[in-house]
Amino acid sequence: MEEDKRNTILFFAISMLIMLGYPYFFENNRAVEQVIVKNTQESTNVTASVSDPIATAIAPVQQAKVENIQIESETLSGVISSRGMKIDNIKLKKYLKDQDSKENVQILSNDGMNYFAQSGWASDDLNIILPNENSCWKADSTLLSKDSPVTLTWDNGNGLLFEKQISIDKDFLITIVDRVKNYGSKEVLLKAVTVVSREFEPSDNSMNFYEGPLGYLNGKLEEVKYEDISKKHEIRYQTCGGWFGITDKYWLTAFIPNQKTNHTVTYKHSMGGSKNIYKVEGVTEAITIAPSAEVSKTHNLFVGAKEINTLDMYEEKLQVQHFDLAIDFGCLYILTKPLLYALAYTKDFVGNMGLGILLITLLIKLMLFPLANKSYRSMNRMSALQPKMLELRKRYEGDNARLGQAISEMYKKEKINPLGGCLPILLQSPVLFALYKVLYISIEMRQAPFILWIHDLSLPDPLSIFNLFGLIPINLPEFLQIGIWPLLMGITMLLQQKMSPAPADPAQANMMLIMPIMFTFMFARLPAGLVLYWTFSNILGIAQQYIIKSLDEKHLEKAKKS
Repeated sequence: MEEDKRNTILFFAISMLIMLGYPYFFENNRAVEQVIVKNTQESTNVTASVSDPIATAIAPVQQAKVENIQIESETLSGVISSRGMKIDNIKLKKYLKDQDSKENVQILSNDGMNYFAQSGWASDDLNIILPNENSCWKADSTLLSKDSPVTLTWDNGNGLLFEKQISIDKDFLITIVDRVKNYGSKEVLLKAVTVVSREFEPSDNSMNFYEGPLGYLNGKLEEVKYEDISKKHEIRYQTCGGWFGITDKYWLTAFIPNQKTNHTVTYKHSMGGSKNIYKVEGVTEAITIAPSAEVSKTHNLFVGAKEINTLDMYEEKLQVQHFDLAIDFGCLYILTKPLLYALAYTKDFVGNMGLGILLITLLIKLMLFPLANKSYRSMNRMSALQPKMLELRKRYEGDNARLGQAISEMYKKEKINPLGGCLPILLQSPVLFALYKVLYISIEMRQAPFILWIHDLSLPDPLSIFNLFGLIPINLPEFLQIGIWPLLMGITMLLQQKMSPAPADPAQANMMLIMPIMFTFMFARLPAGLVLYWTFSNILGIAQQYIIKSLDEKHLEKAKKS
């Protein structure tokens, strides 16, 4: 019995290490493929063309007035200034900052910490005058909507006419068509450039999800943490097609270029005064534009929420590979994505995310029912051998070699595998960890209510037993915020222990008693949806264990009578 308990303790210890250390062992230590090619001249030219004034540029002939283009669609709102043509003011209409606010989530911003997307042109020839952040474009309309695209023009006064046509759909896609017409007498070489730029101060807090620059480049997801880019300053990839941008837990800003176009994609870090600036920049190969000719490049820009069905829709529509990997599925992708589909479906089916979690938990328990049965039956048989185990310990006290041999012979005689109770649980672990991951990163959890006091399943249970669940008006430190659901989870863990025979070793028995308390404190600051899942899973496990134990006892009684 002691061996079985040791296996159980080991399983729980490994489980907690995996869950709590997930960002370190599975997410944050991914190897980064990098090819850093330093070319100061090229880097300066590319950056200058889309974000910085070009030192050699003279004042253009055309000087249009500054206009604000209003963005209005079913899902997006915002403003684009005709000066510089940065897309830096976008709000998501379907999502609020928090449940008590009427203000929408602002994903791109030019206020405080600048966060913008931009497309343009670059050249190795510094004598070519290119539009920059001070250039004022002439717009044919001041309203950008699903049925009303906007076309803007800028003439460099030296033989090149630049044109942008911007359109949006009903979801989160902004399409930009950049054209250049050469009405001069000389051919020019230009490169198309797209940039997602963000002023950001990375947090030192460990997270169970990835945020930062990412892209699907040459058939591989490339994620590089902010702090790693800060150390290297520049990480470069060569790719054909793909997609690239910057992600948060729930939101994404990413360019999806033509999938047959070669790009150099660079993750960059620089300092703007005291602020950290991170960029993901895509540059095409040089294009020759002959006199009286024109070229165009189409850029699709996703600015929105990482909804799995929406990402899949764009993946098919734009023929781009693995756009769904913008969601941090983790290393168990083969399990986490189907579970996310199931979660999204059940939420729509039952109309409540909390009830959906309960339904998904029940379905998973039913799927794993045979494995759980084997585990519980093995534990029951090991429990029946406990008296014999204690007798052997007394007989061979102080002689561990003889004791181990005697226990092994007893297992063979009774046809019991000492790992029989642990192995089925370990086989279930990937599914349980995958569900844990899905509940943690899913936008469907965000601001999703359950019942009574749980108004947002993505946040911890707001109540605490230490202030009598809000009856005593005192502020408590975070580690004392033990709500009702974490408390119920701890109680169910304790009940599961009571249903299992106690270890013969007092030290192990004490450790087992401490574990529910330890888990209660650790889970108290996790999202309420996770605690709800774990608690209900424990309840189902208790019920299953009780039924199996009752059936086994009846079976033994019948065997004795016969």
